[in-house]
Amino acid sequence: MKKLMLTNLLLITAIVISAQHKDSPKLNGQYLGQKPPGMTPEIFAPAFVSTKEYGELNAVFTKNGNEFYFSRRGVPDKYSTIMVTRQVNGSWSDPEPVNFSGIKDDIDLFITTDGKSMIFCSYQGKSSDVKSYPNHDFWISNRIAERWSSPMPFANEAVSEYEDYFPVVTSNGNLYFNSQRGGPGTNDIYISKYLNGKYTEAEKLPGPINTQYREFDAFVNQDEVLMIFSSEKPGGYGRSDLYISLKKNNGSWSEPYNLGKSVNSEFSEYAATITPDGKYLFFTSNRNGSEDIFWFSTNIIEELKSKINQNQ
Repeated sequence: MKKLMLTNLLLITAIVISAQHKDSPKLNGQYLGQKPPGMTPEIFAPAFVSTKEYGELNAVFTKNGNEFYFSRRGVPDKYSTIMVTRQVNGSWSDPEPVNFSGIKDDIDLFITTDGKSMIFCSYQGKSSDVKSYPNHDFWISNRIAERWSSPMPFANEAVSEYEDYFPVVTSNGNLYFNSQRGGPGTNDIYISKYLNGKYTEAEKLPGPINTQYREFDAFVNQDEVLMIFSSEKPGGYGRSDLYISLKKNNGSWSEPYNLGKSVNSEFSEYAATITPDGKYLFFTSNRNGSEDIFWFSTNIIEELKSKINQNQ
């Protein structure tokens, strides 16, 4: 009976959220049929993914380019939900909640490069047999064709009794994320290394990545040599700006370099991700009055990498 009720609840949630956009435009082709941007950010898939009514963030394409995932929040009386649209015979389906999402507060998804696992943040409630706290911790779901398995706790050694967000797992299994375990109003970037089949206790990254201000939403590429993250430190263009840092030969991170006023605004920029083909950077900004997903060419990243390398 409980299983039937849960199934019905998920079905109703999917119908409600999908119906809210029953008049969405039909999109065809690569990258949801959007015209590729240059080095000036543009809203991604307006009225289909990025809406005026709600908040959208966490843009993630699968490696084959046929699935696009994101988080949607701000729907009245609904939790933050992980959404998906799939390309079938060249056309993209209307975004709908993934099969497990919509009954908990799910956000900040990451999909492994093989496309087989989704790691995300959720408040799933406290369990007596695992290390889980009454806040957002890490969970994992495994692919079953076009569906996903029931979420299970992930990297219990790394989570805390505080908010832990934005997980990114590199090719060697290391976990990067941000946490508010420094106290109310804080946010710092942490790493938990994957050693001998389990995760180590999380360590806060030293300066120049973390400062006395808020640093969060660190996208780290698979070989751990590039990091794009958000910071509220002084000297930027708005409340939080996107910065880039490169791994030095000695294993430390370079002084972060602001992505500039062509990317950042007087508002907040965060939740950066780079597409599997390395061509585009996605992020979220509230510069238009609501959370929208933007994208631009990573050519600007290549230019900044050259400047950083020259200054090392």
